[in-house]
Amino acid sequence: MAKDKALWREALAHYRAWNEAEFSDRVRRAGEQTLAEKWRAYLDLVTFCWRVNPESSEWEQRQTVEEWESYYARMQRFEARRRERGTATQNRIAAVRGATE
Repeated sequence: MAKDKALWREALAHYRAWNEAEFSDRVRRAGEQTLAEKWRAYLDLVTFCWRVNPESSEWEQRQTVEEWESYYARMQRFEARRRERGTATQNRIAAVRGATE
């Protein structure tokens, strides 16, 4: 157990050192890249992620569509209820205001 703790502490120290080096490198390079270069780097990263990410199976795609349809139906019910209750509340507020004026 003591070895695990020592190993963990050593790994954490290496991570902190790497993190500090990365931060100082970012500070040093700040302002060197133009916005266009940063945008190209971002697009390269996105392209890489799309290549690495495997395509969803038909089942996963169907599941995603069903989840979005369910979410959209719930939001429509929520909005209808909100509009209905909102109108009733507005009518009550108007009645109270009319009675006090």
